[in-house]
Amino acid sequence: MIRPYRSSWCLAAFLCACGGEPPNAAPKAAPSAEVQKLVLATDPGEALAVVDAKLAGAKDRVVVVGRIAKITPGSAQFTLVDTELAYCGETNHEDKCPTPWDYCCENPKTLVANSMVVEARDASGKALATPALPNLREVDKVKIAGKLTKDDFGNFTLVATGIYRVERPKLPDYVKWPQ
Repeated sequence: MIRPYRSSWCLAAFLCACGGEPPNAAPKAAPSAEVQKLVLATDPGEALAVVDAKLAGAKDRVVVVGRIAKITPGSAQFTLVDTELAYCGETNHEDKCPTPWDYCCENPKTLVANSMVVEARDASGKALATPALPNLREVDKVKIAGKLTKDDFGNFTLVATGIYRVERPKLPDYVKWPQ
């Protein structure tokens, strides 16, 4: 059984990462074969922003665009943040934030409202285990194809059937990629 996550859990995850060391070290292994199969060679087309997808509600087929914020170690799961919400240092270049992927410069409630969990699942509905994601890092802009679900607590999860990396932004030299 998949346990529902709560907004407070998402908030706690972001707060714990704020200003700290990168949440993920360089992967020592390749992504699992099941996760590697999710990589799309071509752009899946028109996509909804995270906020717009949440407003539209649960859908069996949707493409959502956003930035990767928090990758769950050992799992094909991460938080996707609306691209309208700037990551730390994206617009204020004087910020000098060494961990832009944690969005610690944002109000935590705003961050939760502008994000959703993305998860790749196996046939039984459990999150796929993987030592790494396929050539993805925090702050990458991605399009995710999949099924958008909403649990009894109002939390959205995008169950990924395809992942396409749109952009890998260039960060200042003082920022070390988390993976």
